[in-house]
Amino acid sequence: MATLLDWGNVDAAAAQIEKTLNLETRREAFSLLCVTSLLRIDFDEARGSITDGGEDRGVDAVYLDERFGLRVIHLFQFKCHSKFNGSNRNFPSTEIDKLLAFIGDCFGQVDGFLDTCNPLLRQKVLDIWDFVNSGACKVEVHLCSNGERLIPDHKARFESSLARFKFFQLHEADLDSLSDTVSHRTATEREIHLRIVEEQVYERTDGNVRAVIGTVCGDEFIAALTDPTKPTQLDPDLFEENVRVYLGEQNDINRRIYDTAVSNEAGMFWYFNNGITIVCERFSYQPGFKNAPLRLLNPQVVNGGQTSHALFQASRTSFASVQRVRLLVRIIETQDKSLYAKVAEATNSQTPIRSRDLRSNDPVLVRLEASLLKHEWHLDRKRDQHSKIDESKRIDALKLGQVWLAYVRAEPDKAKTASDRIFGEYFPLVFDPSEMDAKRVIAVWSLYTEIEKHRRAKLQEARRASKLVAEQEIESAWIVEGLYHLAFAVRKLADRANIDIFDFDQVSPLIPEAERRLAEFVKDRPNISTYRLFRNAATKQNLFRASLNEQPQQLSLL
Repeated sequence: MATLLDWGNVDAAAAQIEKTLNLETRREAFSLLCVTSLLRIDFDEARGSITDGGEDRGVDAVYLDERFGLRVIHLFQFKCHSKFNGSNRNFPSTEIDKLLAFIGDCFGQVDGFLDTCNPLLRQKVLDIWDFVNSGACKVEVHLCSNGERLIPDHKARFESSLARFKFFQLHEADLDSLSDTVSHRTATEREIHLRIVEEQVYERTDGNVRAVIGTVCGDEFIAALTDPTKPTQLDPDLFEENVRVYLGEQNDINRRIYDTAVSNEAGMFWYFNNGITIVCERFSYQPGFKNAPLRLLNPQVVNGGQTSHALFQASRTSFASVQRVRLLVRIIETQDKSLYAKVAEATNSQTPIRSRDLRSNDPVLVRLEASLLKHEWHLDRKRDQHSKIDESKRIDALKLGQVWLAYVRAEPDKAKTASDRIFGEYFPLVFDPSEMDAKRVIAVWSLYTEIEKHRRAKLQEARRASKLVAEQEIESAWIVEGLYHLAFAVRKLADRANIDIFDFDQVSPLIPEAERRLAEFVKDRPNISTYRLFRNAATKQNLFRASLNEQPQQLSLL
């Protein structure tokens, strides 16, 4: 049962978003709170997912997700109560009927269906069709409310109706769970508990580094790592962005891990698997005790992400088998954050883990932060590092990396599709101290901010526009996916005019012309979804030719 405290917790988080982003309604802020919290994406990406408005067919947001080695279509429906006394109401069952009608029409590609959708939803539907045709995927339906969940009978009816569609899954987020999510997200410390089997422990200390090696039970390991706010997944905070390297159950290695865990050979798992490496700030246990409890403060799984996720999937199939699994774990205690990255890279020869947090103490970022501070700017090396500072004076390191890759390095498609590699293999290319300094960063970030203002204005126009001007609406919808290509187009116009790309005052007036040209480019390709268009490497080359009034080549989608 949600409480007044839960209401205040969620409402305060939404109010902060409303104020920070200068939104018009609390409902919009609540929608962004749900999408960013549940999917762990930034506000700009979340804004591009919103389809709420007239003729939204009961779908308030759509997000196509190719992270984590999976392909997922997320469909959202929001219910935002304006006062606490409304929080005791269940999610309205009439909304699930709208969703079922949308799902049937969308995935059945019913004739005339697009004409029943608002322009933003219409574009998302085209993207969904393209996404489905590009490979196997699943669909997750999220019912989000700052009230109560569906009445059990209606939930059963909804899940039964969804069952006739393959690969659909329902998630409900109510006031209680959203309060937990918000609290969990802002927590400064995380603690997990494991139990060493028998007395099989080896401990070692070298200076300021301490380690223990032991064996744990598979089911207890999975229970410790499960997300407390979403039991259907492991806690991403324990992997940070490392969860992105999970390749899914169909990957050959992960399939073998899974198969062993659910087979009659589950008891031999310890001998077949290399184990897990965890780095933490501090651990404690009582030596000499049988089945000694082990406490870890702020742990990070730096090696064994594939094993962890495969075991989690196995536990959902055959929990009894996973109870027989014994797992080798190595736990390293250190206060030296730079050691996290060294351990991660040294223990991951095949798929190195270089998360944002592990890179956060890289000397280049530390020096850049200090340099920007002299200009009264704050660099978020970690996500929300300076959350108490006004948004207008903060620069997010990940977003900066994407914009720099698109604008300075002229790789807009990679900026769009490979954000998980910004702090990996692209790090030296993006954060190059020989080319990046505080003034240049401020100039590029200012350009991004200006482009984002244009994008938000276009989105607002599309939401407010009448269905009678459908052609105009669709023309403006491209900017949801095309932000990085817009930055790229500005760069090309600047090069053509011999303008210094780091001179914001001279570059910013080029945005309207770049926007016009990019809109024409999209309009000339009506049969290609914008989702696919702006993820294709050929788009950059064809856009470059088009911006110079050269004959564009046929866009290859191979």
